[in-house]
Amino acid sequence: MIFKCRNCGANTVWSPEKDSMCCPHCDSIDSEEAVNSADMFQCAACGAPMQPKQYDSATKCEHCGAYTIFEERISGEYLPHLILPFKVGKQKAKELIKQEFGKKLFLPSSFLKESYLDKMEGDYIPFFLFDFDCHYRFSAKGKKIRRWTTGDTEYTETSIFQIFRDMDVDFSRIPTDASLAMPDGEMDLLEPYNYGEMTGFEPKYMSGFLGEIYSVSKETLEPRAKQKARNDAGALMRSSIIGYDSVMPEMDDCQCMTKAENYALLPVWNYIYRFKGKDYFFRLNGQTGKLVGKAPISIGKLTGYAATLFGCIVAIGALINGILGVI
Repeated sequence: MIFKCRNCGANTVWSPEKDSMCCPHCDSIDSEEAVNSADMFQCAACGAPMQPKQYDSATKCEHCGAYTIFEERISGEYLPHLILPFKVGKQKAKELIKQEFGKKLFLPSSFLKESYLDKMEGDYIPFFLFDFDCHYRFSAKGKKIRRWTTGDTEYTETSIFQIFRDMDVDFSRIPTDASLAMPDGEMDLLEPYNYGEMTGFEPKYMSGFLGEIYSVSKETLEPRAKQKARNDAGALMRSSIIGYDSVMPEMDDCQCMTKAENYALLPVWNYIYRFKGKDYFFRLNGQTGKLVGKAPISIGKLTGYAATLFGCIVAIGALINGILGVI
């Protein structure tokens, strides 16, 4: 499936800046018309052969640049319940990367070049969102210590308190990425998303971007989501225990019951920079603009800077010696 412009026939795409479908050729808005393809291995725009990967649900034709959505992979068991449309456009994503890394002294010269940044692609990453009812029970011994001095004598008073907490916590839309290609740690760092802006899935939101189907089942991801809920519930519980010098836990039990799960697509910009034979990955939250990634260091720049600094020190030393010689 591709979305063609009714006015000029070009590939219309979802525009985060305009919050609507847009034709990049004639600038028309909401002029899209869905065109279905009978063969997922052939571009519906130009007819060129395509080779989608195992989990691709949307890809870009390397011949004509049209974005194709594979209907077979957004239907049936792979039909997303929800989607969070891109809010950060490509130009804005590039600006955010430049702001973050533009002042780095030893960054490779090509890192922020337009020709490299233009290769950045927006990708809809599959997630399962879980709703939990959690019942948290906690008990501990709390200790308070008071010290004072009377005359030459120092006194210490230790008070022991029994602490109990019994609370219910509801969690909505705990996210776990369902992509084997995406490292869990990087996806966790991109959080949080504003899930209130999610909407029912429509294929048009994928036009202009890459996409994946889930490659990890919800059954596999549910324990990880429960652990995230337990960690958050534990942090909430601990924040309610204050004023003690020490706390010795006796019982720490959190039971989570799954209420619902939703299959959703969340937006991520991917910038892959290759330097000295190594790939550096940068992920940018397509809704909030939060950026994750560590830039490489150019040894050539670092060496040049050190050589320049050393030369300046030598020159200053020679100048000082010359002045002293005159004196």
